[in-house]
Amino acid sequence: MEYSHDTISAISTPLGIGGISIIRVSGNDAINVVSKIFTSKIDLKDQSSHKAVFGRILDSGKLVDEVIVTIFKAPHSYTGENVVEISCHGSTFITNQILTILLRKTRLAEPGEFTQRAFLNDKIGLTQAEAVGDMLTAKTRISHLAALQQYEGRLRHRIEKLLVQLTDFRTQLELEIDFLEQDLDELDNNNLINGLTALNEELTKLAKTGEEGLIIKDGLKVSLVGAPNVGKSSIFNSFLETERAIVTPIPGTTRDYLEEVISLNGYLVRIFDTAGLRKSTDQIEKIGIKRSYEIIEDSHKIIFVIDGKENKKEYDILTKLVDKNKIIKVLNKSDKFEKIELQTFKKKGYIICSTLESSGLSELKNSLLHNIEISEEELHSGILTNARQIAAVIKAARSVSKALESIRNGMGYEFTAFDLKEASTALEEIIGKVTSDDILNNIFANFCIGK
Repeated sequence: MEYSHDTISAISTPLGIGGISIIRVSGNDAINVVSKIFTSKIDLKDQSSHKAVFGRILDSGKLVDEVIVTIFKAPHSYTGENVVEISCHGSTFITNQILTILLRKTRLAEPGEFTQRAFLNDKIGLTQAEAVGDMLTAKTRISHLAALQQYEGRLRHRIEKLLVQLTDFRTQLELEIDFLEQDLDELDNNNLINGLTALNEELTKLAKTGEEGLIIKDGLKVSLVGAPNVGKSSIFNSFLETERAIVTPIPGTTRDYLEEVISLNGYLVRIFDTAGLRKSTDQIEKIGIKRSYEIIEDSHKIIFVIDGKENKKEYDILTKLVDKNKIIKVLNKSDKFEKIELQTFKKKGYIICSTLESSGLSELKNSLLHNIEISEEELHSGILTNARQIAAVIKAARSVSKALESIRNGMGYEFTAFDLKEASTALEEIIGKVTSDDILNNIFANFCIGK
């Protein structure tokens, strides 16, 4: 990717009224640019790195604001370039006025350009750059912890260990190919197969962390499904502990879908109260039902609610849309049933609950995270957190599988070496050793301006 050496500037804090705002400037000319509009007892160009200086921002000799300026000299800065951060009073007018003055001699930074420069200057790896974006959007304790571990390089180190193993296998193969006629020890096929099998298992294990990683980052998608008036909206409100959905005794109140987000045991959970799986002649309701089908198919978990009648017809429709293992069956309004009836439903796998009596809701919440929760030990080892990383690891695993197949079929070590090179390239893309401009642009385009 072509590196831009010009000096950039941007507001790094959200616009609005606050105690302070921060404007960031980065580039070889950053200190010189700011020194021309900043006056203090110490000349900014003579100030040592990582020091804060109090002074004034002037525009054509007129006072704009009293500020604190902090400088970070290359290469010991976030971007690896000279960086200046101006902390001014948190007024939108003042902040924009200072930025306008800076833009006379600098260029407005693109989204994520400060972090992009940090990556291009080898201050951070690509997985760490992605983690910066994840930290900016983290909404729960677990998503913050996952982003933090990735920023500290846990995933990068895990990938690098796999690359070391791949390099070792590739070196053995290249020696065997290049020096076949010389008197060298013959490569042991069994050892090679055992080693590649273990490597493939490790890649498969890493790929499986991707599903949990996406859930941590984007949230566990949960859909409430059931016949009209079985109490889906009441359960929805019980999760939220607020009256978000309109609850009435009239069937079909939820004509579209409602979505809310909660934190459950540190996990982000996105709950959808759907319009249900039914037919309707109402044109508006039909649109809501169609959208419900799409949401249900895309959900990680489905809470199927009944209030006594098992509603086998709708359950059968549901099982055609999603895997049965995703479905959590719930009997609502348990306060209306005798104990012996409740036991019958329990034997059929239903969670018994009553929103009226607030019973069974804890069990329902816990069931949502069943087989989803990741231990902190796993997070510390490094997990995949986005589709790009997952696709690359899956590609690497497939290439190693092809390499194993070529050995077992006696196809020649040239084929094995080629497949292992493909696996290496896929893993190198994750940490940024081999990365196209399009991938980089997509990653940093999702950042905010100023980061």
